[in-house]
Amino acid sequence: MKPIIKWNFWQRRWSIFWWCLGITAFVGLELGVYPSVKSQAAQLNEALSHLPESVRALIGGSSDLFSPVGYLNSRLFYLLLPLLLSILIIGLGSSLIAREETDGTIELLLGRPISRGKLLLAKALTGLLVSAVVVLVSAISITSLVKAVGLVVPSGHILFAVLLAALLALLFGMIAFCLSAMGAAGRGASIGVACLVGLGSYIIASLESVVDWLSWPAKILPYHYYNPTEVLNGFYAWKVASVFTTVILILGIISWLSFRRRDINS
Repeated sequence: MKPIIKWNFWQRRWSIFWWCLGITAFVGLELGVYPSVKSQAAQLNEALSHLPESVRALIGGSSDLFSPVGYLNSRLFYLLLPLLLSILIIGLGSSLIAREETDGTIELLLGRPISRGKLLLAKALTGLLVSAVVVLVSAISITSLVKAVGLVVPSGHILFAVLLAALLALLFGMIAFCLSAMGAAGRGASIGVACLVGLGSYIIASLESVVDWLSWPAKILPYHYYNPTEVLNGFYAWKVASVFTTVILILGIISWLSFRRRDINS
């Protein structure tokens, strides 16, 4: 199992490098402008207060978007970081199994003395390892730049917000992984379905405070429970993190049951 993890990780080494560089650059762009807008926070908040409530809801819904917590929430944690991590992890979830199946080399891999369950676990651990490296670099870059630009938010709050964003993205990625493990039909739909759930969840959860009839469907979607503002203000949402982790594990079990029972060529 270890050789499979090492080989799959090594295959993605340049992808990991560019993802780390890209996220660090995005974070730098978003946080680097804060010192220049800090002195105009009152005027900018006044201007944004005239925007429709639905528009403000889509960027975090805070009434004070240029306070340290409001700025981090609206510019980074509410959409940008979960979006970037979701793109990475959904792509990983879809390709970890599909790559060999599409190339027609999965039979050679299964010809080794390893069970389907261990192969699937090795693939999942590879995805988790790749994601962990990118998330760790993201956490380091965010905490460093927050201090550099003078945003007064405790590092512990920021690190937990990064963790929660990573778990949210991992949940969407596991949807793609689960569908990919089901066979050709699921593999073809994996990225589309995972993106639909992720984007739909974001839009519905953001607009639920504006559109009354969205409040019920929002409660079954993960973005409803993702509240980085509370985390940045010091509320450690361990219950939400636990629920996300539980759903990820359940999807992993479904993936295992599907992969071990199906025809490998289907």
